Amino acid sequence: MRRIADTFTPDLFEQIPKAHPMTHGAWRFRFEISHVISEAISICSKDIYGVAADMSRMLGREVSINTLRKYSSSAAEDHVPNLETAMAFDAATGQLALISLYAQKLGCTVLPGQDKLLAELGRIEQMESDLAKQKRAIKQFLEKSR
Repeated sequence: MRRIADTFTPDLFEQIPKAHPMTHGAWRFRFEISHVISEAISICSKDIYGVAADMSRMLGREVSINTLRKYSSSAAEDHVPNLETAMAFDAATGQLALISLYAQKLGCTVLPGQDKLLAELGRIEQMESDLAKQKRAIKQFLEKSR
């Protein structure tokens, strides 16, 4: 019987993040960072003024609307937020946009709150399954040696 290719179900293993190659010049993500910032601002429930105000309050220094616009512009080569500013941006937008990009480039995934606990539960269940297999194998070996 011939198998028909399933084009509707995504490949489960495509979702496993892979680290970005560690080659010369490959770690310049300015365009991607600006795109992520722009997208996060556009889907945020706050407008750009609210995001800038929240970031200013959290950082204890002014973050202007012009600065946010430069961060979100792919043409502004010299405007990349530092880590502290990126953290405040994610907090102000209520998203994990920049931390997710950062994690993705390192081959990781961000798991907030209960998602982390669910992943840990899955890891524990896998360990229990592995231990049960080892236990069965040891019992079988001991029964054969009698």
